[in-house]
Amino acid sequence: MLIIADIGINHDGNMNLAHELIRQAAINGADIVKFQAYSVDALFGPNGTDPNEEIYKGVKPLEFNEKQFEQLKKWCEQENIEFMCSVFDEERFWWMEKLEVRRHKIASRTSKLTRDLALKMVETGKPCYMSLGFNSPPFDKYYSNLHYLYCVAEYPTEYDRINMPNEYYANYNPEKDEHIEYEGFSDHSIGIEASLVAAARGATIIEKHFTLDKSAKGFDHICSITPDELRDLAKYAKLMSKVTKIMRQ
Repeated sequence: MLIIADIGINHDGNMNLAHELIRQAAINGADIVKFQAYSVDALFGPNGTDPNEEIYKGVKPLEFNEKQFEQLKKWCEQENIEFMCSVFDEERFWWMEKLEVRRHKIASRTSKLTRDLALKMVETGKPCYMSLGFNSPPFDKYYSNLHYLYCVAEYPTEYDRINMPNEYYANYNPEKDEHIEYEGFSDHSIGIEASLVAAARGATIIEKHFTLDKSAKGFDHICSITPDELRDLAKYAKLMSKVTKIMRQ
C-alpha cells in the first residue's frame, strides 16, 4: 500500500509552509509527497491550453521555479519521504529527470490534453501513476510501469458522485482485456472514508490532498486531509490492504 500525500498547491506559494507539509506528511505515515510543476501562463493564460482568468489569478502566485523544486526534494530526503511531482509541460518534466525522481505522476489533464508528454514520462520506464478523471486510457499499448488511479475530477467530490469500482486489481492489458482495472484511488472527497472503502476493495495506491488547514483559501484545501486524518488513513488503509490480500488468496 502506497500512501501519497498530495501537497499540490496547498503550500500557498510559501516555501516554509511547503517544508512543514513535507515534515508532517512524513511524521504521519505518508510514503510519498506530491507537488505540481506548471507554467500558469501555458495552462490558464490567454494563449494557454485552457484559458481561465479566475484560475490564472488564483494559482499564479503558487508557481515554483526549478531551484525551489530542488530544495523541496532535498527536504524530502532529509525527512525520509519520497518526492514526486505532477508536471504539465516538457520543460518541467526535464526538471524532474535532472532531479532523478523515482516516479512520475500523470494528471488527468495531461493524459487528455498532452498525450505526448504523458508518453515521455511512461517511456522513462519508471513507475508512472495516471489519474483517469477525464478520459479513458490514452494508449492502446500496454506498459507494465503504468498504473491507473480511479478518480472523479470534482473538488470536492460528493459520495454519490464517486461510483467507485467494486474491486481494484493490477493494471489491465488492452491487448487482452476490454475493461480498465484500477490499482489505486485518487480521492477528492472530504474525509478519509472513501479512501478506506477503496483500500477494502483492494486498492494498493491511495492519493489524497494534504493540508494543515482545511479552511485556508485556495482550490484544494477543502477536499484535503489534515495530519491527524493522514495518520488514521495510513494506519487503517495499510491494515485493510493486508486483510484484502489474504482474503483473495
